[in-house]
Amino acid sequence: MKRSDVLERLGYTVPQIKKKRVIIHSDIKAEADDQFAVAHHLLTPCFEVKGIIAAHFEWKYRTIDSLKALRGSSMDQSIEEGKKILGLMGINDVPLLRGSRFELAGEDDLPESEGADLIIEEAMRDSDVPLYIALQGNLTDLAIAYKKEPRIADRLTAVWIGGGGYPSGGDEANIKSDLIASRIVFESPIKLWQIPRTTYMTMEISLAELVDKVKPYGEIGAYLCRQMLELNEYFGQAPMRIPFPHGESWTLGDNPTISVLLQSESRVCWHTEKAPYIQDDLTYAPNPDGKEIRVYDAVDTRMTLEDFFSKLKLCFG
Repeated sequence: MKRSDVLERLGYTVPQIKKKRVIIHSDIKAEADDQFAVAHHLLTPCFEVKGIIAAHFEWKYRTIDSLKALRGSSMDQSIEEGKKILGLMGINDVPLLRGSRFELAGEDDLPESEGADLIIEEAMRDSDVPLYIALQGNLTDLAIAYKKEPRIADRLTAVWIGGGGYPSGGDEANIKSDLIASRIVFESPIKLWQIPRTTYMTMEISLAELVDKVKPYGEIGAYLCRQMLELNEYFGQAPMRIPFPHGESWTLGDNPTISVLLQSESRVCWHTEKAPYIQDDLTYAPNPDGKEIRVYDAVDTRMTLEDFFSKLKLCFG
């Protein structure tokens, strides 16, 4: 069915003047939280979702010895997971496109990317509806799009989950997924809203909430809950004791891409920074000539989670 048919179940509509064009960019199969954010975007009627770009998460297969045999497969996993999410939600009219299979090998490397082509096409389209790229993983495909067509820079806003907290930065999955692409976007004139690790890690949910408020609602709710519980159990059996997850909770770290577009600006906390230079160790170095970027210090986690729970219940209850 069409996405609009699912959204009719919400019982309300959004005035056209309040809508936003959104392209979802997600490494959908990287963990277990990405799927929640993709579903939440699709259930949010103020977003005109123009497509979903399946991103790679090659940093795992590049850096973990036991996984190196899987190098080059992560984007395909994201594609298959995207198909599954759309199928479980009964949505068949939202395009799902392939992103780059690998991280950039250099600043002039332009690997094939259907997702980058979508970004260019949508950015160059004449429209009064603002365009946002909700980036829930690396910046590879946005960097490719910018290098292919620099004119997109002043025609979109990039909302990115990634990077260490300020002022120091540091090791973080999405920035190390493609360091070269991160530098390209930071050093470009693209308008950037950054949600760093110190902020996105606050989007914590308990497993009890998942069983109570997600699992009962349709095939999609049952699947989202099940795959989160399975991954929680998997990490709990890891041979090395790791601090995350905590046993009865997880972080829906990609859902702040919904928060910052859904909430009133007066109810989120952000400051501006000169875009830093990202060093090889992923720490930030001052860049006095850097563009001004928006860095989110806090989002309303309660509103974001309750909004998702309610939309899931209304559409699939």
